[in-house]
Amino acid sequence: MQLGTERNDSGVLTLVASAAQRAEPLSPISESTARLLGAVAVLGVGLVHVLDAAGTYESTRWIFWAYLALIAGSVAVAMVLLHWSSPLAWVAAAGVAVGPLIAYLWSRSVGLPGDRADIGNWLCTLGMAALFVESSLLALSVVRLGTGR
Repeated sequence: MQLGTERNDSGVLTLVASAAQRAEPLSPISESTARLLGAVAVLGVGLVHVLDAAGTYESTRWIFWAYLALIAGSVAVAMVLLHWSSPLAWVAAAGVAVGPLIAYLWSRSVGLPGDRADIGNWLCTLGMAALFVESSLLALSVVRLGTGR
């Protein structure tokens, strides 16, 4: 970056960037910031399923155990994102996002085995929060994978 000097109205010299350099677009977020955001989103997916897990224990036990696997996996993937800068970490984060996203869409449209109660229940508050976090995490993962970072 090249700097020049200018005098302002009070006669004080100031450093200024050239006009071409001032017009540069802002750079995208850094890899470390993206990894931190990704880890928070992955933990958000886990948190949503912690909040919903207790209600599934009595009705559909297999969903409860799937939630526990997702929660454990989300903690592991968050740690990987925080400590390892690799495309594989973003692939794992995308997996944490896309699995429950597909399961949510499936459960609301045709129903999951043993759990037909949620068919048509598209506006569940916790479900909407899950969709937001999962789709945001998926978008971040796709962008980071697409830019080769």
